Amino acid sequence: MLLRRQSRQRRATTLVEVAFVALICFTLMFAIFEYGRYVFTRQVMENAARTGARVAVVEPTSYLSSTDANSDVGAAITTAMANIGVQNMNWTIYGCDSSGNNNGDWTTTQFGNDLAVQIDADLPLMFPLFNFIKPSSSNSIHISVKVMMRSEAN
Repeated sequence: MLLRRQSRQRRATTLVEVAFVALICFTLMFAIFEYGRYVFTRQVMENAARTGARVAVVEPTSYLSSTDANSDVGAAITTAMANIGVQNMNWTIYGCDSSGNNNGDWTTTQFGNDLAVQIDADLPLMFPLFNFIKPSSSNSIHISVKVMMRSEAN
């Protein structure tokens, strides 16, 4: 009889222990998923910035209007982003020095000088539980990437 009583009492503690360990395991697993999404999104944004920069460095701005050149670069960036689920995406392109500092309009960049493409976007968190990592009211992580290339046009 003594054995039966102990096994009945242990059922509840086993259930509590499993619930506690499962919570920790699932939290860790979801954190790994969220970090994987962040790395994936950042890589796609870097590739999109590289694609936009490649279009910009060969764009013949000497006879193309600034509006057409900007729309060509924007189309390349948008296509490369492939609707990955970011919000508030903004891209800028500008002529820069070797440190990446803004020197003005990229369409006036001379052959051999650098230009930069910068993309900023917000990645919404899939699991709002991880808002404690970077508390914000928007429940998203801001990602910013910049790519510099040497101009081959003009």
